[in-house]
Amino acid sequence: MPIISFEEAEKILISRQDPVRKEGLAHISACLGRLGNPHLRLKTIHITGTNGKGSVCALFEASARAAGLKTGLFISPHLLGMTERIQLNGIPVREEVFAGLLTEVFSAGPDLSFFELLTCMAFLHFAREKTDLAVIEVGIGGRLDTTNVLTRPELSVITSVDYDHQKYLGDTLGEIAAQKAGIIKPGGICLAPLLPPEARVEISREASEKNAQCHFFAPVFEIVSRDWENNSMKLRHKKTGEAYRFGIPGCPQVSNATLVWEGLEILRGLGWPLSTAHAAAGFDLVRWPARFQAVRGGAEFGGALFIVDGAHNPEAVRAFSQNWRASPFAGKTPAFVVGMLQDKERRGILGLLAPLAGKFIFTRPESLRAADPYALADELSALRPDAEVEVQEDIRAALTVASGSGTAAVLGSFYLAGSALKILG
Repeated sequence: MPIISFEEAEKILISRQDPVRKEGLAHISACLGRLGNPHLRLKTIHITGTNGKGSVCALFEASARAAGLKTGLFISPHLLGMTERIQLNGIPVREEVFAGLLTEVFSAGPDLSFFELLTCMAFLHFAREKTDLAVIEVGIGGRLDTTNVLTRPELSVITSVDYDHQKYLGDTLGEIAAQKAGIIKPGGICLAPLLPPEARVEISREASEKNAQCHFFAPVFEIVSRDWENNSMKLRHKKTGEAYRFGIPGCPQVSNATLVWEGLEILRGLGWPLSTAHAAAGFDLVRWPARFQAVRGGAEFGGALFIVDGAHNPEAVRAFSQNWRASPFAGKTPAFVVGMLQDKERRGILGLLAPLAGKFIFTRPESLRAADPYALADELSALRPDAEVEVQEDIRAALTVASGSGTAAVLGSFYLAGSALKILG
């Protein structure tokens, strides 16, 4: 098969954005075998969780890069472009490299789905580039996720357990946790925050059955100060009193920072050349978009301030609400631009958002699975009859309307967040 163009590669991938494959890992395992099993040559950190996966991935990668290690990073979803999903030393692969990888993987596995193809591409690229450490983000769940072909990560990390993707993962926190615990490997090491008891029980059980270490950490950091408009804050270590600049804003980051800090400590004990200084440098270095990210609109938007957030499930929206109430933006009269996908728990999400603003503009994210914005508007109006509610199916038009309030938030979907960041420049 001749090497295809990047545009052709995108078309092939988009055409395979089918629902999650349920029959296990046979397809991707067969393809990886034909490619020489590149995943078996990688040292990895494997990360799952309802929320926080991307931030924790970014923090581990930035800290390892600060230590001089050659890093790979595989994440989802992307915000501005598909090449973001596969990064080497913090830089997305070039489009021609991406297309070449897709050409090769597609030839070896023409039956693979969107995410299976991308996973094989990442593993193949990282193996060829001889990365010292590759940080791999789970797509959905863990046990049956495509990335779970990894046989022995250095660390298996579970960032949070809450309700999302119940169709695939189960209806209770215990069932969801059991799926995420599937990334724990025999004799491995698992890290997690202090999760709800029903989740903690399932993860502990999985670790015990596999004779793996399991560590649950309470936050060791607290927020000292925040620079809301410059997307950073200062954290203090509760035991040492040391303060660290941190490049991702938001309350949940104290838990994410703790997992990375303690994870690097464990890796150091395993012989990895990682110090607290490298963790501090990673904390300062990291930037991760669409996490309560402040973006100042240009002249087209009258210089309005937009807070762009990928919050798309109840846990993430609760975190957004906590950040919003703590921020100086809560005292203004903001407009919220909201767009969601069909499979999200919209009533719970809208119930959390309803008290935060007096004006809501509903729009349609760029996805075939986008929820009807008119239906969302009707639900919000029922919850908040006094709110000003309208629909603008075009995202740019929605942002323009919201800019009239001077301060606006954009949330409900990473698809919407990515589109907003492109439009706002």
